[in-house]
Amino acid sequence: MNLHIIIGEDDYLVGETAKKVIGDGVGLEVIDSMTATNAELQMKDLRAAEASFDTPPFLDPKKVTWWKNVHFLPGGGKKDSSEEVKEALEKFARKLAAAALPENQHFILSGPKLLKTSIFAKTLQAAAEMVVFAAEKPWEAAKNAVVRVIDLAAEMGFKFEPGVAEKFVSIVGTDSRSLMSELGKMRDYLGNEKSTIAATDVAEITSQGYGVEPVVWDVTDAIGRRDLNAALTAMRKFELENGFAVMMTMVIEKFFRQLIDIKNGRTEGLNPYALRKNEGFLRNWSPAELRAARARFLMLREKVVSGTTSGDTLVVTTLVRVMRRARRV
Repeated sequence: MNLHIIIGEDDYLVGETAKKVIGDGVGLEVIDSMTATNAELQMKDLRAAEASFDTPPFLDPKKVTWWKNVHFLPGGGKKDSSEEVKEALEKFARKLAAAALPENQHFILSGPKLLKTSIFAKTLQAAAEMVVFAAEKPWEAAKNAVVRVIDLAAEMGFKFEPGVAEKFVSIVGTDSRSLMSELGKMRDYLGNEKSTIAATDVAEITSQGYGVEPVVWDVTDAIGRRDLNAALTAMRKFELENGFAVMMTMVIEKFFRQLIDIKNGRTEGLNPYALRKNEGFLRNWSPAELRAARARFLMLREKVVSGTTSGDTLVVTTLVRVMRRARRV
């Protein structure tokens, strides 16, 4: 097929897929709709894409049109595109589906999202090669990014020490382009003398990826490891958010409740990745400590939810108290 639809929010994966069609770049024409934020600009880009599609290679060896970052496809934006744009897209889809492109002409359309039940998608389904990188839940994205970054590192001639790939992803995020950029930087940092990435290397050179927001499991993972300093550092990233005490008491109470359930063999509903991680945390906590910690945060949660206390300071002091190991006599 000479018609290609590539859908996904990871622009690196989308770009790598498009490159397989583009090849050496000969005859490439790009229409980028990243900044097409209104109907006028969207219609302008659509007309440009259609004009390029209508122009055959003539005497050139090949012609490739890549209409990229089309965020206004059906189901692709925060709000539906205008009726004018919607109708124009559907009309263009019918034109694409009916066309018989010459062997040396390709048309690529890519965007972050596309509603598969839309008229646009259904019209092109049989006529185009359609590649969709499905949106992932956060834990799925993190798990898959760890696998991906281990494979990418191997291709570049080095590897991670056990557990270090997870630390790398937690800092960089799951965006493939950010992962590749940081791996390249790590390769230069290690030089030719070293082929294994240690935790100290990640701490020394790795930067937070583009668009990475603080994630609440940084707090619970540190609690699970019983690393108070790391837990407090992770928690500070959320202190300026509204409802800090409510959110933190709910998250931490639920975390201790899950550890208690796992300790008692109740694991229904937990994904395998989270289960293995939390099972590793159990060695750091006795059953009595887990019950006491959960009770303290349950009581604090009820107070902050009811409004009887602001709780911001109490969240920190309660965490310090429950993470302090009991002295042995």
